[in-house]
Amino acid sequence: MARRRRLDAPSTEEMARIRADAASREQHADFATISSSPIARVAADSVAAQRAELDALRAEATRNRSAAQTLAAAEAAGGVVRDIALDDIEVDYLTRDRLRRMDEDEAWLSLRASIQAHGQRTPLDLANIAHLGGRPYGLISGYRRISVLSALAAETGERRWQVAKALVRAPTTLGQAFLGMIEENEIREGLSYFERGRICLAAVDQGAFENIGAALEMLFGAASPAKRSKIRSFVLVVEELGDLLRFPKMLGERLGLRLAQAIKAGQGGALRRRLGEEGLETQDASAEQRLLEAALADERRLIRPPSSARRLEWRSALADGRIVTARRGVGGVVMQVDGRAPTDAQIEAALKAWAAALAVR
Repeated sequence: MARRRRLDAPSTEEMARIRADAASREQHADFATISSSPIARVAADSVAAQRAELDALRAEATRNRSAAQTLAAAEAAGGVVRDIALDDIEVDYLTRDRLRRMDEDEAWLSLRASIQAHGQRTPLDLANIAHLGGRPYGLISGYRRISVLSALAAETGERRWQVAKALVRAPTTLGQAFLGMIEENEIREGLSYFERGRICLAAVDQGAFENIGAALEMLFGAASPAKRSKIRSFVLVVEELGDLLRFPKMLGERLGLRLAQAIKAGQGGALRRRLGEEGLETQDASAEQRLLEAALADERRLIRPPSSARRLEWRSALADGRIVTARRGVGGVVMQVDGRAPTDAQIEAALKAWAAALAVR
């Protein structure tokens, strides 16, 4: 017969443990019941969706900030094409390196036909000059394009011709603006030596450079020393005869260098008189060049060959880098200051000093 097992009552500690286990199972059961209810599931899904949406918005805002920064950097560097009203552009911000011929220029007429048929394809180069208090933009390059747009706007009155596509740049110096203009035109169609000399002189006159040497170094630094020397010679031609020549762009290299040599020898005044008296009658570039050839031949016959001991030119450097040159010629001695022109007071003081020196025997 099986032996009966004696059952003892649980101790106080065992009863406390049993009660704690039961309470814990009830709590977990309540949580599972609540979590599995439809309302709880909808609320949890809504919170998760909102969290995902907020994460997407933050990512999009980050992308937008990055895109805005990239766009701002591109605009500052002049890499974004913008629509600019012609009335907001100062065309004469720089002295142009090309001489203006407008509607008598075959290339200009061809450009006009192209723009009229297909619109403006190549943007202008503009400088932001709002700080100067005038029009907000200054033209660096694209003079022919803007002149075509202006002509079409005046003739048709259409809005589309009153707005130009442009890249707005911020050159750190006026010299860089001149350089940008020259680089574009040299690439598209080589400048004549007269135009190169003219823009060097204009850049110095506008304060972009201290003297012709600095202008040559910056604007034509990639050119050979021989080419820069020729440009410097044409600067003399521009200074002495530029206002009298009717067809300066057609002045060839050889004739221009001969004119520069004659000017250095003191024949500038005689050449000016000849152009002033007969130059207005020239009808084309060939006639003007024949006149210059004849003037050079006449002056050459009048020159007395100097003795080997006779000096023809003197140079002296100023503290600011400018060069003062005195040249002996047939008509006397010509003195020239290279670069920024002296003031009236400086000229008067120099004349008095010169007069005093000449009075010494």
